[in-house]
Amino acid sequence: MPAAFFGHGTPMNALDQNRYTQAWRAFGAAIPRPRAILVISAHWYMNATAVTAMSRPKTIQDFYVFPQ
Repeated sequence: MPAAFFGHGTPMNALDQNRYTQAWRAFGAAIPRPRAILVISAHWYMNATAVTAMSRPKTIQDFYVFPQ
């Protein structure tokens, strides 16, 4: 499996259709379905290391001012 870095940018990329989203859609269609996905986030400011290990973790919102 290839390793891929997803710099999420604006969360609107999950809803928009543009060159960026089309390129990731094509990438996803070109590789086998993964058995697991590892996500690493640097969005926490704390003096500790933490691991979330569950099948359906809750979404943590760190962006605001979305269109209706």
